Amino acid sequence: MTKKLSRPVSVIGTSTLGQRYFDDPEYDGLSIYELWAYACHQAMEDAGVKPKDIDKVVYAHMANFQTGGNVLAPVGSMMEWAGLRGKPIVHIEQACASGYMAFVEACDAVASGRYDIVMVAGVESPKHFIPREQPAFRIKPIREYDAWWHPGRALFDTTYYRFDGVSDNLLTEEHGKLYIKKHGISEETLDDAYNAMAVNLRRGAAQNPRACERKEFAETAKENGYDDVLDYMRSEYNPKITQYIRKSGSVLHNVAAGAIIVCSADIAEKFSKKTINVVDYASSSNTQRYPFCFHQMNVDVKDALVENGTDLDNLDLMITTVMTSGEQMDSAEVFGYLPDGEGYKYELEGRTAYDGDRPINPHGGDISFGHAFAASGINMISEAILQMRGEAGGCQVNKKVARCLVRGMGGGHTTVGIVLEADF
Repeated sequence: MTKKLSRPVSVIGTSTLGQRYFDDPEYDGLSIYELWAYACHQAMEDAGVKPKDIDKVVYAHMANFQTGGNVLAPVGSMMEWAGLRGKPIVHIEQACASGYMAFVEACDAVASGRYDIVMVAGVESPKHFIPREQPAFRIKPIREYDAWWHPGRALFDTTYYRFDGVSDNLLTEEHGKLYIKKHGISEETLDDAYNAMAVNLRRGAAQNPRACERKEFAETAKENGYDDVLDYMRSEYNPKITQYIRKSGSVLHNVAAGAIIVCSADIAEKFSKKTINVVDYASSSNTQRYPFCFHQMNVDVKDALVENGTDLDNLDLMITTVMTSGEQMDSAEVFGYLPDGEGYKYELEGRTAYDGDRPINPHGGDISFGHAFAASGINMISEAILQMRGEAGGCQVNKKVARCLVRGMGGGHTTVGIVLEADF
């Protein structure tokens, strides 16, 4: 049965905070509350709205109890800092899919007709925490946490699932095994494709002032005596940390905050001349015990979008979670952005880079741009918005982006697909 939004929804504002670490001079001395407030006000200013105009807030935060000063629900303080006290707020925690699901929840709120303007906002500090009974700005590295903390242990019931907690890499390891089995390429060819992907993503990040890591691998290769960047990527300087994934292909955790403003499409032009329309969205949740569950969730989400009558044949850009190398090719091929079984060639030929003809993650992706749990989905959508507006800066793609697919994943149990379209 085809389902459409009850009322069209548009994006009118976004934040553009950089992906950093708390020991970076730019964020030194700040707390997560200040980052949150900064992102919220930046998005409101971009949209041309005031705090009084916001009808509701949807807040994404995954690890607040571990990294936010042992505060179970910090929403009161967050709203106070952003000047939004008294507004209704919903807290979304769905691992790294939280930001994407918060966006979906905000769109649903507007589409229902109950709210006209809704803010989506998130914050996260995976590598730092606020010590107990200390002021919020006294951030410390997570290695000094007095109780052992790893996202995998918080995500999975290790008794039932028998999962060892290395969620960032082992859960996406299966992509490599599936790709080799399905398309008959060698492990060496897959390794080269993954290495080329990391090089392509870093080239985009190098041009993006908002990215965490901005030094191209080609430059690093030369510093270590390699003229060919792929020779460097295959070397001991970039070791394999699983059977298929190298260090350069693993997620980069950082601190981040982000915000997006959505509203009813019929009032969007009052606020923005570069309105982005929300065409459709779908999600799928599965368990890690399902064989190749990441791949299957991609298939489920794609099928749901197609069933809703959403055209996926004319996409100009794809933004996709790439916690490790395997996700990018699998999701791009499943959704039809790259030909099935040909994605590795596109990576090797540099065609998926920000200046290629089929760009994916021109901002740098999670392995160069950065990844901050619940805030990452919001910032990935923000990067899509900037590309569609033509405001992405040095990593801007070489064509007009009229239609974009944002695909997000969280914790190996939730995948989201969001289709956006420029209305200008």
